[in-house]
Amino acid sequence: MRCRFQPFLVLALLLLGATGGCSAHSGSAPKAPIASAPTAGSVRTVSFHTRDGWTIVGDLYLPKGPSQGAVILLHQRGGQASDWEPLSKALQKAGYVALAIDQRGAGRSTQGPGPTGADAPWDTSGDIAAAIAFLRGKGPIGLAGASYGANNALIYAASHPQQVKALVLLSPGANYHGLDALTPARRCNTPTLILHDQGDSIADNGPQQIGELLPGNNHLLKVLPGSEHGTALLNEDDTIATILDFYKNHLASSNGAKGKR
Repeated sequence: MRCRFQPFLVLALLLLGATGGCSAHSGSAPKAPIASAPTAGSVRTVSFHTRDGWTIVGDLYLPKGPSQGAVILLHQRGGQASDWEPLSKALQKAGYVALAIDQRGAGRSTQGPGPTGADAPWDTSGDIAAAIAFLRGKGPIGLAGASYGANNALIYAASHPQQVKALVLLSPGANYHGLDALTPARRCNTPTLILHDQGDSIADNGPQQIGELLPGNNHLLKVLPGSEHGTALLNEDDTIATILDFYKNHLASSNGAKGKR
């Protein structure tokens, strides 16, 4: 009798393993990631190359509807692209493409011919040029920079007036480590918004000096009552709203002018 029932016992054990056993295993096993195309309204990591050999990594925010323009965001010394997240999301929601980059030698952008970290290059004009090329077809370009990123943005805009249509500078300095902002300020006709905390000892009176030198009447210096520096100004009341209004006025007008040609 024992031999007669042994096959049925083996069969029952096999059936049990094929149902309960496998079900428990599939519930605990990690699923393979599913690759999907980037969607509008989301953020994704992108990379591109500069002419002088750096690989620049950034966070790209795409709006859900048609692009009203694109803004490239440049962090401060020791910062990174994610420092701009509150503004990047606000720009995205307002219909703009936002590209916050880690400038050469900082954050994730460490592949290149120069030093990284604390010794990263100060001049990042090549990164801006590559970012503008990457965003070709996304509409008029605006730049936003904080601290040394602000100086780089101003220097680039003054030299490339046809490429940059609106400029936002958070805590620019008269001269950060050889990045002279006063000389290009004299010839920068790009509409410019400067934001500065009156208690900021790093920028000191650089924002005021720059503001006085900018030609024309398309420029605004807004002095805030705090003592923050760079992207920390994004945490202060109405700062993001002020920046959005500025881009809406000046990038929108660039779109209109382009449409009339």
